[in-house]
Amino acid sequence: MKYLDFCLILLQAIINSLAQVVMKKGVNMLDFKQPLLLLCFSVATNLYIICGVFIFVLALFLWLYLLSQHDLSFLYPISSLAFVITAFGGWFFLAENMSFFRIAGIFLILMGVLCIAKS
Repeated sequence: MKYLDFCLILLQAIINSLAQVVMKKGVNMLDFKQPLLLLCFSVATNLYIICGVFIFVLALFLWLYLLSQHDLSFLYPISSLAFVITAFGGWFFLAENMSFFRIAGIFLILMGVLCIAKS
């Protein structure tokens, strides 16, 4: 795998993770006990959710480009780096818990990505 290809795959994972963290920040501000119509309006006008969706669209376009360049059986497992990045983003930006078992799971994901990257 070329260095630039790996950088693009990593960039896609980072953008995807950023979208998740931003949208999570937005949904934390919502009251899900309100009537459905008001909830839909709250979602549609929440700046964090709007930005998160926009960032997701950017990640989608990069993903589509990467799909045109690589085998899905290679690319999709490597994209699981987004799980790792998102977990650390939740911990760092949203003060979410990072237990021993989450860290162990992250380590296993990283080992799987390493195996796929070497193939």
